[in-house]
Amino acid sequence: MENEFPDEVLKSVFPLLDGKDLVFCMLVCRQWREIAKDDYFWKCICSRKWPSICKQPPVDANYKKLYLTFSKPQKIQRLPVPRLTFDDLVFYIDMWLEESLIFSQAISGCTLRAGLQCAPHGIPDILAAHLSSLDCILMLEVEPKLSIPTGPAITVSVLAHRKDSNKMACIINKSTFDYIDGSAARALAYEYLRFSPRHPFISDIRAWMSLLFLYKGASVIEVFGIEIDFCDAARSETEILWLLDMLDWK
Repeated sequence: MENEFPDEVLKSVFPLLDGKDLVFCMLVCRQWREIAKDDYFWKCICSRKWPSICKQPPVDANYKKLYLTFSKPQKIQRLPVPRLTFDDLVFYIDMWLEESLIFSQAISGCTLRAGLQCAPHGIPDILAAHLSSLDCILMLEVEPKLSIPTGPAITVSVLAHRKDSNKMACIINKSTFDYIDGSAARALAYEYLRFSPRHPFISDIRAWMSLLFLYKGASVIEVFGIEIDFCDAARSETEILWLLDMLDWK
């Protein structure tokens, strides 16, 4: 096999190949591998893929290394284990109907992480599918259930305390539930998260608060659960804990 093709033939063909094919050629035999190591062939490939690189190449440019480094599929990197745990967290949730306080609780992170233990009958299929998803769901059962008229404004504030450093962060600051998704039985409020100055390039990530409800008549909802999520950027438990760790804790 090594003597089947003269070197001159291979050297005239290799510049016409793309990078993937040239990599495969290196696996054929020793002759092909030794010829394909010539950086000239890789320069031909790079000149087609990144034409500007050949106009003013870096000093001691290695075109084979350049191609192999930046043409590989990006591997999904797993996040390391977060420093923060749900055991470290307490969430302070307060809700008002107009100016009247209707809900006020301090809830441990572990309680929120445990989620709803039993969803009521009659919830929409969209909500049922969400409850059975593999996402990390931070949810609390409201007991006794809240009967709330749909007209007046409902606002919510959420603070968080981390016990490992004894610091506080604002998750939501008096935001209004100004959107009701009847098909998913949710009323939604949100606030843009405030991140530590150590993370200046992280922004535009929202914390969402949902009231989960069933209709009780034309103008009354019965809230059976509340949910906090960060679906703009974080869905898994590890992602959520890393996101919370980067907040502006004071």
